[in-house]
Order: sequence, then C-alpha cells, then structure tokens
Amino acid sequence: MKMKITPLSVLVFAGLLFCACKKNSSSSPTPVTAKCKPLTESSNLAGNNATYTYSYNTDGTLANISYPPYALAVVYNATSLTYPATNVNQTNSEATAYNANIYTGLLPTEGRLSITLDGITQVDYMVYNFSYDAKSRLIEVIETTPHNANDYEYKLIISYTDNDNVSQLKYETTTGPAGVQTIIATGYDDKPSPYTGIKNWHLFMHGGWSNYDPAQIFAALSKNNPLGNDGGLDSRKRSCVYTYNENGYPITRVNTNTSKINGSTYTFEENYTYQCN
Repeated sequence: MKMKITPLSVLVFAGLLFCACKKNSSSSPTPVTAKCKPLTESSNLAGNNATYTYSYNTDGTLANISYPPYALAVVYNATSLTYPATNVNQTNSEATAYNANIYTGLLPTEGRLSITLDGITQVDYMVYNFSYDAKSRLIEVIETTPHNANDYEYKLIISYTDNDNVSQLKYETTTGPAGVQTIIATGYDDKPSPYTGIKNWHLFMHGGWSNYDPAQIFAALSKNNPLGNDGGLDSRKRSCVYTYNENGYPITRVNTNTSKINGSTYTFEENYTYQCN
C-alpha cells in the first residue's frame, strides 16, 4: 500500500493554516505545565537538513517558526498560519483551514488543505477528518482527495499506551487496492517530549500524516520520547538514543535506520535548545 507523498509536502511543513471560523464542541486536553519549550531544533538528515527557530507570545502560545534557507518565515497569529514558498523563484505554498482555533488549543474535526503552485491555487487538495477518544487524544485521521479520482485515500488509526504514548499507527486504504500497514513503537523513555509545552503541536508539526516518516507522528502525539519504530513503507526499523538537559528534556536524538532487507544502517542526528522556566 502506498500513501501519497507530494513533492510540496516533502519540501515544506505539512501545510497547516487554521481559522476560528467554526468552532466545534471538543475541548483541548488538560494543558501540560512544561518546564521547557523548544527554541531551536536542527537535523542533519541528508536532503532535509534544516534548523527551526521557535518564539512565543507573552501568554506562552507559539508565535513564530522560522527555518532558513527558505525565503520566508512561518508566522503564526490568532487567526492564521502561513507557509512559505519552497523556492524564491516560485510561489508555492500550502495552507489548511480548520474548523476550530488550534492556536488556542481547541480540537478540530476537519482540516481542508489547499496548495498554490506557481501562483495557481487548488482548494481542497486534501481534506482531513479527525476523531478523538474520551481523553481528547487523536485516534483517527481520514484523508480524502475530492478532486483526484485516481488517488488512493486512506484512514490512519492511532492507538495509545496507558501512559499517553502512541503504541501503533495503522494505515488502511479507503479507495483503490485494499491494503493495511501497521507501524509499532518499540518503546519510550520516561522523559518529557520537546513539544509538551506547545498546544496542539501535532497540528503544527513539520511532517505530514502519511507514513513516509512516521517518527514525526509518534513524537508529536506522545508524552514521552520514542525509542524507535518498526514497519512502514521501506521495511526499515528505527532506533533512537537521547541525551538530556538538567530538566530531563532531550538535547540530542541520534536516529539509526536499519534495513530489514540487508541490514544496512544510516544514522542522523537531531539537536534541541530550550527556553526553560
């Protein structure tokens, strides 16, 4: 089973633009009192090396993310969030309108993604529907592509441990050839995630809902830090090793991908700095 990975979504954040145009009745999970919030995040992953810089409003909500060498910063405010062009000579961007104000921590049930390529905008390029459990944890993402009849659509089912960490991602095709792919977490540490202080981080994260790299989803939806995952598109297994600051937050994550076909490995590193109370 193959999930869509658009060139645009690989190059930029999985475009997420919210608006408070139609709030639903879902409330946000109980806010986490975080000792630290990320200031920078960098990766030396080949072909995707970047440094993200975070800033915050006086009330502690996320205000801005910037990431050179792209031409524009990602800027957040109370009613909008925009993603930059991927090339200074183009006008490519993504945006998703939600039916709840994710900036303040409300939980949307719908997100409508539009893309702009060379100045031409296609609305509802992808539509996402979200479902939650009694603890307000995201448990299902249904992706549809209303204007692409030949596209394979899918449903993502998310399972959790009793400690509020994602235990499994299960992808099921809903159109096209039937197929199921399951990716499991191989463990977690007992330390706080870098993103525990950002409301609805999974709706801001620089990664999409497809299984191209499920590590971003495990990290975004879990309370603690994943020690790895097994399964996915390319028959690889990932393991993660951390070092931490004095408050227990990871400052380095060393990721090792191991092919289950020939045993070859590839290692890359992610580094974090924080603003701590």
